[in-house]
Formats: sequence, C-alpha cells, structure tokens
Amino acid sequence: MMTYLRQNTAIILWLVIFAFVALIVVEWGADFSRTSQTRAAENVGVINGRIIGLEEFRDALRNAARMEQRQGRKAQDEQLVGEVWDSLVRELLTSQEIERLGIQVTDKELAYYTRTQPPREVQAITVFQTEGKFDPAKYNQFLNDPRTYDEPANKSFVLQVENLIHNQLLNYKLQRMVTEAVQVSPAELRQFFTDHNEKVRVEYVFAPGNKIKDSEVSASPADLDAYYQEHLTEYQHGDQARLSYVVLPRLPSAHDSLRVAQDIAQLRQELLQGGDFAELAKSLSEDPVSARNGGDLGTFGREQMVKPFADAAFALKAGEVSEPVLTQFGWHLIKTEEHSADDKGEEQVHARHLLLRFSASAETEDELRARIDTLKAAAQEQGLEAAAQGAGLEVRDSGFVGKGMPVPGLGEGSAWLVNLFLQRPAGEVAQGGNEQAYWVAQSKASRAEGTASLDDVRQQVERAVLNQKKAERVGQLLMTLRPPAAGGLSQAATALGLEAHTTEPFARADQVPGVGRNNAFVRAAFRLQPGELSEVVTLPRGAYLLRLVEKIPADETRFQATSKQLADQLLRQRQNEALQIWFDQLYASAQIEDNRHHFGFTF
Repeated sequence: MMTYLRQNTAIILWLVIFAFVALIVVEWGADFSRTSQTRAAENVGVINGRIIGLEEFRDALRNAARMEQRQGRKAQDEQLVGEVWDSLVRELLTSQEIERLGIQVTDKELAYYTRTQPPREVQAITVFQTEGKFDPAKYNQFLNDPRTYDEPANKSFVLQVENLIHNQLLNYKLQRMVTEAVQVSPAELRQFFTDHNEKVRVEYVFAPGNKIKDSEVSASPADLDAYYQEHLTEYQHGDQARLSYVVLPRLPSAHDSLRVAQDIAQLRQELLQGGDFAELAKSLSEDPVSARNGGDLGTFGREQMVKPFADAAFALKAGEVSEPVLTQFGWHLIKTEEHSADDKGEEQVHARHLLLRFSASAETEDELRARIDTLKAAAQEQGLEAAAQGAGLEVRDSGFVGKGMPVPGLGEGSAWLVNLFLQRPAGEVAQGGNEQAYWVAQSKASRAEGTASLDDVRQQVERAVLNQKKAERVGQLLMTLRPPAAGGLSQAATALGLEAHTTEPFARADQVPGVGRNNAFVRAAFRLQPGELSEVVTLPRGAYLLRLVEKIPADETRFQATSKQLADQLLRQRQNEALQIWFDQLYASAQIEDNRHHFGFTF
C-alpha cells in the first residue's frame, strides 16, 4: 500500500485538487504571506482590502487550466479567466465572513471527518477499495500506520486531505448559520405539490397587439405617471453606471479570407496525393468536437446540416473528398464514408469533415490593436464622441447598467467595466476586448442604489403603456367572441380571421409554450370550470380568450407517497435561495477592485 501511494502521489493530489478547485485557487494557488509585499502595480484586484497579486492570479489560472486539461475539456481563455476570478471573489468573501463570524473547526471534528468521511476522490483510489468499493478499514489502516508519516509524500497527502475537509467544514458551518431559519410548513408543501401536479388543458384564441399601429394609440402624461407608480418596484436598482463605447469587431481582412481559401485548397491536394483524412482533421481541423475523432460527424440526414454542406456530402460517392465547401462556419473539406437510409427510408450519409475557420491574422490583429490604442488616446484627450467621429466610428450608449452586470453589446466578460466606472469619476476611459471584438468605453454617469425616476425610464414606461393599450384594443375584439363562442371557440375565432389553439396539460409552475409562465393567462386558466369561458386576458404581447377543456386534479395518493421527498427537495431549494440572497448581499456590500484589464486579461 505504501509503495502504491508513493508511486501515485501526484495522481492522488491532482484528483483532490481538481475536485476542489475553488478552495485550492484560494488556499493552495495563493501565497497569503506575500500580500503585504505585493506592489500596487501588480494588483490584479483587491477584495475588501485583500490584494490579489499578479503571480497569485497566474498560479490560480495555471491550476484551473491543468484541471480543464486533465478532465478533457478545452475552456476558452476568456472563460477561464472569468471563472477563476469569480472563484477567487466568492472564496475570499466567504473566508472573510467566516473569520468575521469567528467560525472554527475543532481538532476533534477534523479528526472525525477525516477518518469517517474522506472526499469521494480519495474513496475512489483503488488501494482504499475492496471489490471496487471504498473500504474504511483499509483507509484507516493507512492513517493509523506510523510509516505513513515517515514518507514525505504520504504525509503531504494526509495534510492536504485534512486541509480540504477543514475548509469544507468551515463552509458547512457558515451555510448552516445562513440557512438555519429556513423551514417548510405543511401548507407550503401542499401548495408546492399542487402547483406542480394539478393540471389543466385549455383552448384559447390569441389576438396580437401588433395588429394595432403605434399611431392608433397614445400615452398621456397621466397614463405614464399612473403606470410608473403602479410598477414602482420594477424600477428599483442597485448601484449603476452608464457609459458610451465603440466596438471594433475582430474580423478577418480580405487578405485573411484569401489565405484560408488557399490553405484549404492546399490541404485538398495533400489528401488527393494520399494524405490520411482522419489524421489531418485531428491535427488541423478547427471544429474541436469532431477533430478529436478525426473529423467524424457520424451519420446524419440532409436537414441536420446547413444546405451547402449537406448538398456536398450527399453528392459525394463513398470514399470521395469534396472540393472546398464554404459555409458561415468557414471552409470545409468533406469525406463521405457511406450512404444509408433510416427507418423511414430517408437518405443519410456517414461523413467526416475538416474545418478551417475565418480568423484574423496576426497582422490584422496588430492593426486592430493599434487602431483601438489610438482611439483610446484620442478619447482621453477630447472625449469618446469626438474621437469616434474623427475615426468614422459609431458610438453606442449602454444605458444604466447594474454593478456586476455585463454591458449590453459587450458580452459576458464586461462586468468589470461597470464596477470600474462605479469607482471612478465620469469621463474615465478604458479599453478591453474578447473573442469577438476590441472596444473603448467612457464613463458618462453613475448613480447609487435607489429607484429610477420617471424621466430616467420614460421611454421604457411609454412602450409598456402603448403595449398595454394595444392589448386592450385587441381585447375588445375578443370580447365580441364570447357569445358566439358558446357554440365553439374555433369556429367563432375563424369568423374574425383568428385561430384557436389547444394546449397540452400544464401545471401552475409550468412554462406554457408561446404564452409564458406564472402570468394572468395561467391564473385565469386555473379559475375556470370545464367548458367555461374566461374574461379577456391581456398580456404585453396581446389579448387571450380561454375555454377550459379539462381539469386534472393532483393525485392525493402520490402526495402521501412522496411528501417526505418533496419536503426535502423544497427545503434544499429554499436553502439554496437563502444562500444566494446572502451571497448577493455580501457581494453588493463588498469593496471590489478589478484590475484584470490592466494586465491584458480578456474575459
């Protein structure tokens, strides 16, 4: 056993590391003793005064990259940077809260859980198993053997397992403190079961609001004010920033596109001269999914592929390689392996492909970066509007964006920009980018948590009021259906040029296709008796008239049989909601400085 562990210590440690990457990113990938020595210029971020140094962040990225590689996944660089940052922030905020609350783990607790509940990755180690199952006796024999602690690698393994369990216990105790008041009453359990199991099936007619033109309705100042006051809670917001930005898409130049076309043509010549299609696809194809299998796409029908690709694949004889085929994904070479038919007699092919995507060359990328650097410098001197106008570029306005939220139009990796501008005065300029584009942004304004004024949301309120009035107008049309609909909703609808639809059975908690979830339509449906017509129901999209076809009661026997399981499920759901609310509040009150963009990290 000792020899096995000594030979496989690296594997064992990686199993543990990968399983608890968030903790390792903070506890093992970081050197807390260097915090006070980290120069401000090397600060990737600061979380409530706790500095995240550049080397620390790089260590965390390397750990996470190894995990992705070991698990056979290929995370995009931007995605990995974002995930590691989020893990660091979450774990640092959590550990700071644990320290603030004085939560501790005793030596007795640590010893007990280390011996009785080791991580599942440890339980999966063959030397600790008997007939393929974890054997506590073998595991404890290893822990009790004095020779274990004479061997540095094995001693390190035990200490790291203890460290993981120690952190797990701290987090568990914190979660218990947050969720200890969460309970599920019998009435809540009954309602939960009913909402998911009592069902109805309805026939309905929909009259779309867009049948009415904007010019046919109007919104007076009184209408706007009334709607705003009625929906006041919808306009509450946290800290928000507003910015303008210019985007330069990372598109290939005409020269880049020509280069790819030449490359795909050259590859075809290699194949015609005896090259192995599967090997070339493995090494060169830019379709990461099929490339692992030598470009193999399996068997498919015509409708499963875009038309140019399908036309080429089905036209080839078995063993033939296509001319280069252009689709929106890039240039393809296709090799059809065989033709066949499915159970319905529809033609299918088994094919491989090699894909070269259109991508910007290094020269094109250099030109784009030079343009964005020049634009930023000009924006710092004369403002983004003037700089963009001089460069013939369009400036976009983000509107107000909440703390921690991505900027509309800039993608998921842009939340740092909002957080940055919340900390800086109006006029601050920043640049960044992701896989799709480079951009320059300038802060226009910020506002603290509160309720947006009617002036701030006037356009949004006006659109809502106009949609409401349109729905009411088409609702008046549906009102004329109610008397004749007694003889059949479908026939009455046809007379007005409308169409009746019948839903599948749905519960209160379900999403109704084309209608939505938890809205006036669903509430009206459950108030009806079989055969009964509803009043006209208006939603932002238009108006509905419903007739209940069938009501399917919840099965009481099933409730009795599953109530314990449902109670546990609902309790976990409520606890998770409480934890998320707790963390959101913790995050919102935190002082977070995000400087990743200063070091060239894209996210």
